[in-house]
Amino acid sequence: MTRKHFLILLVLVLVVGGVGVAMFKRDTDAWKGPDSRLGQKVLPNLQVSDVTHVHIKHKNDELNLVLDNNVWGVKERGGYAADPALISELMFKARDWKIVQSEPITEAQRPRIDVAAPDAKEGAATLLEFRGKDGKALATLYLGKKHLGKPPLQVKGFDKGQPDGRYLLVGADPSTLLVVSDPMNNIEPKPEKWISKEFAKIDRIKRLELDSGVPAASYTLTRDRESGDFVLAGAKPGEKTDIGAALSTTNALYQLAFVDVEPKLKPEQLAKATRITAETFDGWTYEMKIAPKPGDDAHMYFTIALSGEATKTERVAPQDEKAEEKEKRDQEHAEKFKRLQAQLAREKTFAGWVYSVETKTIGPLLRVRERFIEQPEKPGKPAAAKK
Repeated sequence: MTRKHFLILLVLVLVVGGVGVAMFKRDTDAWKGPDSRLGQKVLPNLQVSDVTHVHIKHKNDELNLVLDNNVWGVKERGGYAADPALISELMFKARDWKIVQSEPITEAQRPRIDVAAPDAKEGAATLLEFRGKDGKALATLYLGKKHLGKPPLQVKGFDKGQPDGRYLLVGADPSTLLVVSDPMNNIEPKPEKWISKEFAKIDRIKRLELDSGVPAASYTLTRDRESGDFVLAGAKPGEKTDIGAALSTTNALYQLAFVDVEPKLKPEQLAKATRITAETFDGWTYEMKIAPKPGDDAHMYFTIALSGEATKTERVAPQDEKAEEKEKRDQEHAEKFKRLQAQLAREKTFAGWVYSVETKTIGPLLRVRERFIEQPEKPGKPAAAKK
């Protein structure tokens, strides 16, 4: 090979190599484009304190959580209080969501990942919108399919993996598909999931009366001291109160729970209602009504209203009480009164609403009178004679 040929070959190698390097750099830059956001926040400019309205929508289902006088309410449930724990979880998670994967996406590809418009016929996204005081959107997200991680076990039920993240689009950048490491299981436009499930807990019962309008299905239980046993009113000679039945019935009032509220109904509208009155040793009176829910045997309507005041009592100290014990017990007595005041204020807010409760949870209260009369034990079979 002559020197001239060698120089020509060297120039060609440099040219081809330069083109290759340029193409490699271009491809690398293109690959790095979306992935350069890895680890960054999805909503870096979201200020939780500015959010006063959360809007969630999927097809025909819609949810509006609205902040009013520093209290979050569910618009679709007549403004009933929202669960503060769920609200806080959503807000602070949204502030910290980080990108773990990103890639370009076209509008035509969006239905395949369920990030199309929330009212689209196919592949509709779940719209999540944070709004400010002026009603304008502070941030808009289109939530799509859940990202599935590698299955931990190669067995039936785990072969497709478990949700470990969520695909989404940011409204300001709909051409980039993102993945965050949060499946966002609670973000659904279901009002019953977002209402606060905190409810009255009735204890220290002194008198419990159920009036169904039918004497055989009505009863009154009383006791003269908190540590005493309940007695069935009107018991005939020889009839003894079934203590176990009385306790399970009164305990049901401490375990009250509901599944939803009925904002279109008022307590006075309930038909064929059974009335329950519970008086406590705190001097409070709870008035409740239970009514059948048409077409739904698994649930019943329930209302509750509380009257009374928190009465402060003086603590009676024993004669041999030491100074350090007195200070501690005085403080405990004062804190107990504060808790009583808080309970009274909280439970008075449940009045005026109609709740949907599970029939099985309210069932112990709906016993007939005879159920509280202790039945004599049936004589056992005589033992077989030994041979």
